[in-house]
Amino acid sequence: MKINAYRTPPRQSGFSMVELLIAVALGIVLSWAILDVTLNSSRTARELELTSEMVENGRYLTNLLSGELQLAGFYGRLEDYVDVTVTAQPDACGLSSTSLRNGMNYPLLGLDGVAAGTTTCNGDVLLTGSDALLIRRADTTSVNSTAGLVNARHYLQETVTAAVLDLGTNSSSFNLLEKDGTTVAAIREYHQDIYFVDTDNVFNRLSLINGAYTVEPLVEGVDDFQLVYGIDRSGDGVANADGGNAAFVELPASASEWEDVVSVKIFLLLSSTSNAPGLSDGKTYSYADRAGITFSDSKKRRLFSAVARLTNVSIKRSGA
Repeated sequence: MKINAYRTPPRQSGFSMVELLIAVALGIVLSWAILDVTLNSSRTARELELTSEMVENGRYLTNLLSGELQLAGFYGRLEDYVDVTVTAQPDACGLSSTSLRNGMNYPLLGLDGVAAGTTTCNGDVLLTGSDALLIRRADTTSVNSTAGLVNARHYLQETVTAAVLDLGTNSSSFNLLEKDGTTVAAIREYHQDIYFVDTDNVFNRLSLINGAYTVEPLVEGVDDFQLVYGIDRSGDGVANADGGNAAFVELPASASEWEDVVSVKIFLLLSSTSNAPGLSDGKTYSYADRAGITFSDSKKRRLFSAVARLTNVSIKRSGA
């Protein structure tokens, strides 16, 4: 048997150069497509995250301010809190018991479109052009004893017809009694809070605590804070116009108008705390006395608004 020592090897199979180039090109196209989908998904997720954060902050602030405004002028059972001898708003930074008692005539005090460099009582600089709001009220909970009162804290003791506002250290001042002639009349902590936006776009609350103002940062990313006040010009407890005097104004013009404020419109322009990739804010915002407000950045923004009734003030005025 004869063996062929020079057998032809089997033919090898594989890709030609053209096929390899086509495969590489398809791989690149698929990679770009996957990368684009991934990037778009990442951008969308980031925008949703920023939007959710902004919406949560906006709802929190509008609910907080609406609730506080509804409590403005709450002084327990005291029916007639107005002292006719007080004819002007006291200094918001004056924290003596007399100044605070005089302020009870005016459950609200505000600033409109503040000038550059305007500061709060503790020296924080307000955001130029924004508004600020002070709310006065008593706590909704009470005690019937002077025991445990904090010396440096202000308290309001009230009955239907009388009130005492003083520091806890002056416990002997709280001498009002209930109808039985022996029970100490209700004593409530007194609140005076200022809400404002600082130059870092942080919304803050400046609270009267232990005889001094203490600042509490609440929310970041607030581009503007504006207020419009509803004035009761007929004594029926609702905002209404009277001749040439409008029902709603940017700022009450006198102490008597401050006494007549029964509702407030709130406007808060919020932005995301960081940029949204690939986004350009091309919107124009108009609200309160602001018009044609635009921005040239890539932040998400939304305007929040609410109307709050000063329940305690309006009910007393309407006689309901």
